[in-house]
Amino acid sequence: MEAKIKLENISVWGVDTHARAAGLKQWFLRKGSARSTRIPILSNINFTAKHGDRVAILGMNGSGKSSLLKVVSGNYPIHEGSREVVGLVAPLIEMGAGFDEEITGRKNIKLSYAFRGKLRDYHPDIEAKIIEFSELSDKIDLPLKTYSTGMRARLAFASAIFQDPDIFLIDEIFATGDAGFIEKSIALLKAKVESVSIALMVNHELNEILQLCNRAVVVHHGKIVAEGAMAEMVEYYNKKILHLGEGRAA
Repeated sequence: MEAKIKLENISVWGVDTHARAAGLKQWFLRKGSARSTRIPILSNINFTAKHGDRVAILGMNGSGKSSLLKVVSGNYPIHEGSREVVGLVAPLIEMGAGFDEEITGRKNIKLSYAFRGKLRDYHPDIEAKIIEFSELSDKIDLPLKTYSTGMRARLAFASAIFQDPDIFLIDEIFATGDAGFIEKSIALLKAKVESVSIALMVNHELNEILQLCNRAVVVHHGKIVAEGAMAEMVEYYNKKILHLGEGRAA
């Protein structure tokens, strides 16, 4: 069965912690009913992707792009609507999540697989590839707390990229790291994206997205406001969203 993604009328809500605290205080003082603490993260999302799709997700900081990827990956609870995802998903989202400062880089590789629920895919050959690619062979048996930001980024990316999924979810993965490693990582990422059935990608660098994607959606205030060909959506994003000055693209 071919990989596919189908999201229908999906809404996701979060909790406004300030409103919740104010509501509790109001309740204790008996000065009226508590305010609603529900805030929309995603609203009425309808999205499909099929084999061959490489989809860029464009939008400002806080627009809901990463939340959309987390819905596809199954990491966010859906409060309304339905989600259908066929195929093995590899989310390159929040890389390095689950790392432990006190243990070695080598042990953190295995820990990262366990954190993503993919421990069954872990084996010594994969570990060797990750260590070689991350260029941390002389540091891999030192505690993570001794690593620089760049070293952590290299280990996190290498630990995540050596997967063979049907669907790749890629969220702003090159925020840190030295230029040489980023160049090498982009080359590997392009090869991976070309080999999978479906790829969804969030990235600040529009030039990179233009090279990798064949269509795009624009997300604004938790809603998909436009969808279409890559060049058309970049123009829409630049003219209709970016010029509003609400923040940096993300």
